[in-house]
Amino acid sequence: MGAPSKWANFQAYFAVSGQERALLFRSLAVMFHAGVSLDRSLAMLGEQQPSPTLRKACFDLANKVQSGRYLSNAMSQSPWVFNTMHVRLIAVGEKTGQLAAVLSQLADLEERQLEIQLKVRTSLTVPVMVSSLCVLMVAVAPPLLFRGLFEMLKDTGAAMPWPTLLLITLSDAIRHPLFYLLLVLALGVGAAALRHVLHSPALKLVWLRRVHGLPLVGPTMRLISLTRFAQTLSVMNHVGVPIVQSLEYSCQSTNDPALIDVIQGVIERVKEGDMIGQAMLESGGFPSTFCQAIVAGEESGSLGDMLNSMSRLYQVELEHSLEIMTRSLEPIMLGVVGCIVAFTVVATLLPMLKVMESL
Repeated sequence: MGAPSKWANFQAYFAVSGQERALLFRSLAVMFHAGVSLDRSLAMLGEQQPSPTLRKACFDLANKVQSGRYLSNAMSQSPWVFNTMHVRLIAVGEKTGQLAAVLSQLADLEERQLEIQLKVRTSLTVPVMVSSLCVLMVAVAPPLLFRGLFEMLKDTGAAMPWPTLLLITLSDAIRHPLFYLLLVLALGVGAAALRHVLHSPALKLVWLRRVHGLPLVGPTMRLISLTRFAQTLSVMNHVGVPIVQSLEYSCQSTNDPALIDVIQGVIERVKEGDMIGQAMLESGGFPSTFCQAIVAGEESGSLGDMLNSMSRLYQVELEHSLEIMTRSLEPIMLGVVGCIVAFTVVATLLPMLKVMESL
């Protein structure tokens, strides 16, 4: 059999959630720490997995470990389930004899990053629901509530006001099958364009920098990337991964091209012997408070503790930023809903006035 296609890997990766990976790492750490052999633990966990992809991965790992291969080497054969950072951390745990501790750290990291994703999705729920309600109101209200009124106005021969004509036109357009065909076509073109941008690092970097310049959204996105970077770097420093590789894998875990572009210069400076915090500060891609904390951690020999503290601090700051963004969007969405409701009311009252004038 040939290697799985990129699209198959893409589907399989998203079939395994961060919560499932976190639970797998946590359960594996507990069972391994309790003295259960690694291959037996993987086989038992595979039987309990609801995800077919993760179940198959567990059984494959169990067979490979039983045949004498390292867990990290076996995990590297399933890149659609475990990324490079997972493999690297497991390899460090195997070499240092702290595999159970590394698995627990991986579970903590997956849970913290999953918490960030859930908070972002929760913040976007209200705007999406309000937008859907507005579209539904424009599509359903005129034909169901005011059909008789519009027909009466037509029978009188009076000219319809332009707000009423616009409302009827929008309602008919939304309910027409051609609208949904055009919508599907537009979504397909948009998805293809987005895929092209995501597969082009240069275009993705340009697009992301423009988004970072937006009010509310830009600072929140930068804070999300910085929080994930700090969390991953803290874990990798805790398990003893070399700093250059820690910086590289930590920035890759953010999927932020702007941060990845900045960190390359930091890595080169660190290779030349510069302090990490000073290199970050001079790169201009990190907040000065974060860089000063790194400098303090390096000078005091407690870089790991400082990274852990900063990751918790940015987690709290991110929650605060998401709350501010959500609260700022609420009046905007209420204003949009109010304008749509007012327009709908005016568009339906004007025909009534026309009918009364014609009597």
